[in-house]
Amino acid sequence: MAGRKPDRSQRTQPPMARLSRREREIMDIIYELGEAGAHEVVARMAEDLSYDTVRVTLSILEKKGYLTHQREGRRYIFTPRTSREKASRHAVRNLLQTFFDNSPSKAILTMLDVSGDHLSADEIERISRMIQEEERDT
Repeated sequence: MAGRKPDRSQRTQPPMARLSRREREIMDIIYELGEAGAHEVVARMAEDLSYDTVRVTLSILEKKGYLTHQREGRRYIFTPRTSREKASRHAVRNLLQTFFDNSPSKAILTMLDVSGDHLSADEIERISRMIQEEERDT
């Protein structure tokens, strides 16, 4: 948008750190909106949080490497530094390392076991295709 000045924090990107429940909720809101100021985030939060609490959390997310901001007049507009897909892959890698000894098969088996739901025919077909592609690539 016109009138915005790039912030110095855009030049370097620290490694992404883990998110709290509140931080994840704020990231979901910003991914949904594409960009947002603190007032827009406050308006969409499920929990009734103060503007100052949201501003502090946005700053923490920026320090963790998830957000960047640009100044628009007196407002700070926050945008994600990476796509939701890239952030999701990063979170899954952390999950695999922390709980499943870096084993995707252990994670998949656990997810199937705890979900309690049966897979649809489309889901089974998609998983089968992915397994076949993996077998061809090895």
